[in-house]
Amino acid sequence: MGKIHIKAILFDFGDTLVSTDKFDYDQCLRKVHESLTTDNITVPYEEYKNVYFNIRNKLYKETEDSLREAKFSLRITENLKHFGYSFRQKDPVIVRSADAFADAFVPMMQMEPYVPKLLKQLKTENKYKIGLVSNFALPIAVKKTLERFDIAKYFDALTISGEVGWRKPSPRIFKKALQSLNAKASETVFIGDSSRHDIEGAKNSGMKAILVKKVSMNEDEEIGNPDKRISELKELPKALSELFYCS
Repeated sequence: MGKIHIKAILFDFGDTLVSTDKFDYDQCLRKVHESLTTDNITVPYEEYKNVYFNIRNKLYKETEDSLREAKFSLRITENLKHFGYSFRQKDPVIVRSADAFADAFVPMMQMEPYVPKLLKQLKTENKYKIGLVSNFALPIAVKKTLERFDIAKYFDALTISGEVGWRKPSPRIFKKALQSLNAKASETVFIGDSSRHDIEGAKNSGMKAILVKKVSMNEDEEIGNPDKRISELKELPKALSELFYCS
C-alpha cells in the first residue's frame, strides 16, 4: 500500500499537546467561588462544590448520547440557581468567575520542552496546515494555555467543543475543523491520546489517525484502529515520514 499525501495535521489538546497530570480541580473551583464571593454571592464552598459536580456529571451523562457540549458557564448559572440566584451565562459576574477557573487552570498545564520546536518544524519546514480539536467546555482556558507556551501562532484553526457546541467523537466537530483549515479529510491526519474520542472519531470522518499513548494500554484502548501508535510526540516526524507524503 502506497503512502498517503498529507497536507494538514489536527492535534488533540489535553494529554496530547499538554499534560494535565498537575490539574487540581478543587483549586480551580475555589477560584470560581472566590470570584463569586467578591461579587457578593454568598454560598458555602463545600455546598457549592457538591452541587457543581452533580450538575457537571448530569451534563456529562446527557453528552454521552447527544455529543452536544454545553458551555462551562451553564454549570455556574445552574449551580447558583440551586442557591436562589438568577443569572444569564453572559452576565459579567458569570464571565468573571469562569475566567477565574481558566486563570487557575493554565499554570497547572505542563508541556514537554520539545513541543514548540516540533510545531514550528511542522508549520514552517514541512508546510503543514495545523489545527487543534479539543473537548473543552471553557475555550478561553485552552487558548490561554497555548499563549502561555507561545504556540498559538503555529495554529491555523482552533476548534473547541465549548465554541462549536459538539464534542468528539461527533463527526460535526471534525467537519468544522476541516472546514476551518480548508482541508480534505483524506489529506488530514489526527493526533490524539483517546482511542474513542480522537482515533475512532477521526477515522469515521475519513482521516488518518495516530494514537499517542504510553506503553501500557488495555484492551478498551485498542478501539479506533489507529494508522500508527507512538509513545510521545517527539516520535511524530518519523511516524509521518513512514506513513505519509508531506505537502
